[in-house]
Amino acid sequence: MKNGLEITRWAFWSPETREPSEWRRHWSRPDASSHDAKVPDRDVPAALRRRMSALATLAVQTATEAAGGVAADFLVFGSQHGDVTSLRAMLDDIAAGTELSPTVFSQSVHNASAGLYTIISRSSAPVCALSSGASTFAAAWLEAEGFLSEHAGASVLLASYDEALPPEYASYSSQRVCAYALGLLVRSAHTGGVELEPAPAERDEPLPMAPLFIAWLLSGEPSLRITADGRGWVWRRTGA
Repeated sequence: MKNGLEITRWAFWSPETREPSEWRRHWSRPDASSHDAKVPDRDVPAALRRRMSALATLAVQTATEAAGGVAADFLVFGSQHGDVTSLRAMLDDIAAGTELSPTVFSQSVHNASAGLYTIISRSSAPVCALSSGASTFAAAWLEAEGFLSEHAGASVLLASYDEALPPEYASYSSQRVCAYALGLLVRSAHTGGVELEPAPAERDEPLPMAPLFIAWLLSGEPSLRITADGRGWVWRRTGA
């Protein structure tokens, strides 16, 4: 897009902090590790909260905060791993020969969080739920750009979120195990936007992309270059 995207609202949460720059400093230490923290859920109705997984609750709460009451015209929910906790519970039940829980199954599908958000927010906007490996956040950004390039004046709610992987799965991930959620309300920028372009690949970034992006956005630095799964990306402030 000529002027990229303008971020009008954002929300961020992790077990370590709700401040992106603090998150970046925490995980820059070689000995950094994650810890448990209560997932915020004040905007999630109690009747649904009891049936929602921690990841779905986190995604919906963060998206709701980022929307700030705005009825976005398009919703993009991106998660690299999805609800691994629910999936693992079902696999354990299968291994034990016990009956699967319909509630747990409903949480395990990749668009569950997006669907729950539309119910809670009463949104009838089109939804995209995607996963694209370590580049999931970049793919979600491109989805938002594509929609806005054809819908002048529209807004997009972009949510990117993941939970810490269980130990038996973590060893297969090239990234450090982090739980986080980022919500962005974006629109086409007239001036002062942020643009994304492909870039030559460098060394793979060991931390997830979305928290690094919001920390960069608030830093004032002119650009952010990230390589994920051997693919390079660069975000730039328009004119930088």
